[in-house]
Amino acid sequence: MEFKIHACFIRPGYTDMRRGMNGLMNTVVGEMDLPLNTGDLYIFCGKNKSSLKMLYWAKDSFWLFQKVLHDTNFSWPMSELDALLISEKELEMLLDGIDFWRSHPVIRAEKRLRKLG
Repeated sequence: MEFKIHACFIRPGYTDMRRGMNGLMNTVVGEMDLPLNTGDLYIFCGKNKSSLKMLYWAKDSFWLFQKVLHDTNFSWPMSELDALLISEKELEMLLDGIDFWRSHPVIRAEKRLRKLG
């Protein structure tokens, strides 16, 4: 099976993770103001930031994916935007638990070390 994702949209803020496929579809159309059936991936995060749900249209049907982190939380924007477009590379980092929204902590540490040295 092959998934060809056209674009990745996240829903900033918290989404009720009790919502199933129909509830998330209503969020995409009603709150994010985006069309369905386009090959786009829509990503939602729960209040505790340990789980994501992803809704995707593949040719003739919807898919609902869920990822749960056990040792850490997802970094998630709390913006007022209805939808935020992210790149495939940012999606990969997000799913790996990497916080691409802020500067990487190692970079900040290296800058401090250069100042001290």
